[in-house]
Amino acid sequence: MAAMNVSNAFLGAAPGVAAFNSLASLSEMSCRCRIGVRTTQTLINAKLVAASRLLDELDAAIASNRLADWTGTAAEEYRTRLDRIARQSALLRDDMIATSRLLWSAGAA
Repeated sequence: MAAMNVSNAFLGAAPGVAAFNSLASLSEMSCRCRIGVRTTQTLINAKLVAASRLLDELDAAIASNRLADWTGTAAEEYRTRLDRIARQSALLRDDMIATSRLLWSAGAA
C-alpha cells in the first residue's frame, strides 16, 4: 500500500496562532463559548496533524518493509499483520478527516 499524505486536510483548516488571537479580539468572538470553540478547534487540529504525519510514516514503513524474500509461515503471518495495520491506518485516517470536517463546522452556522 502506498503512503497517503492527507496532512494537508488538517493543515489548511486551522487558523494560525496569530489568526486565533485576532479572532478573539473581534466583537462577535467575545463570547466565551466561541473562544472555547476556536481554542478546541486549534488544539484538536494540532493533534490530528501530528497523528496524520505519524500515519504517513507508518504507511511508508509498512510499504518498504514487507520483506519479500522472506518465506514461510512466520513470513506470511508477518505480512498479514502488516496488511491489517495498514487497513487500520486507513480507517483511522478516514475517521480523522471526518472528525476534522465536523470540528471545523462547529460554530459555522
